[in-house]
Amino acid sequence: MEQQTSGTPVRRYPRMAAEYDVSFRRSLPDGGLSDARSSQTRTLGLGGLMFETDNPLERGEALRVEIALGDHTISASGTVVYVDRRNAGPWQIGVQFTALGEDDRDALLGIYLQREYRLPAE
Repeated sequence: MEQQTSGTPVRRYPRMAAEYDVSFRRSLPDGGLSDARSSQTRTLGLGGLMFETDNPLERGEALRVEIALGDHTISASGTVVYVDRRNAGPWQIGVQFTALGEDDRDALLGIYLQREYRLPAE
């Protein structure tokens, strides 16, 4: 996230409210990945996503995520940038993408444009 001079955080990319199946794996100290855990996105954009889980993750933790967007599955690497919990509910995990392929970026952009401008799906 970038900062305005007022100190208020501003996102580099807009996010949209979106519920898609997401699986995530934590990076392990030995270079491997943990078993996949499943969730649903709550927000999604070109710069990252937010999902909820019953177990907290650590800020700064590296993740591998896969997001099912209909017939396209996006694979990306990311870093946990915030962990929040409200009213003893699920943990909200904010992830900033650190690696996202061009095809996956294009698929995300297509979803965003369809929703934002109510364009028909191809």
